[in-house]
Amino acid sequence: ALTHTISTIPTQNGSLTYTGSPQSPSWNGYDPATLTLGGTTEATDAGTYTATFTPKDDYQWADGTKDPKSVQWSIGRANIASVPTQTGSLTYNGSTQSPTWSGYDTSKMTLGGTTNGTNAGSYAATFTPKANYQWTDGGTGAKNVNWSIGKAAGSLTLNRSSLTLNNATRTGTITVTRPGNGVVTASSNKTSICLLYTSD
Repeated sequence: ALTHTISTIPTQNGSLTYTGSPQSPSWNGYDPATLTLGGTTEATDAGTYTATFTPKDDYQWADGTKDPKSVQWSIGRANIASVPTQTGSLTYNGSTQSPTWSGYDTSKMTLGGTTNGTNAGSYAATFTPKANYQWTDGGTGAKNVNWSIGKAAGSLTLNRSSLTLNNATRTGTITVTRPGNGVVTASSNKTSICLLYTSD
């Protein structure tokens, strides 16, 4: 019987990107009349897969063999549109707080780093793409995202708003009550009578 030669091994035509559904590649140089397709021919997750091509009865490869040839094909990771950012603002209230995130999709990325805090200040959370996703720059590593808790507005109350010193004692007390632990400073407009006072 006359044997026909297949001169080229098929290759993946174009590219595939993860969609969440099963996909099969299209092939350059694949003729179902001359080759039998096997191996992994359909997949859902991003990654590299191996299909096989085997010459049919009256066909052989250019090297004279009829063995299956393995051909790799792939599904690329889908892009995450943007790195999440803190949405809204937080203000110190004495309790543990966590930010709200714009662009955070739990199906596409994992949240890590510092995700809650109590004191006013800046914190760094991390976002890492899951297996089927990547950043638009092609990277798959964690990205740091800063978020913050703002300082609460200062407030204080006084037990009296004025103080008159008499000649006998020349002392008096005004009690200041305030949240937090900041320094309280008082001064007199009569510095020859009353000096600056600071409390910690």
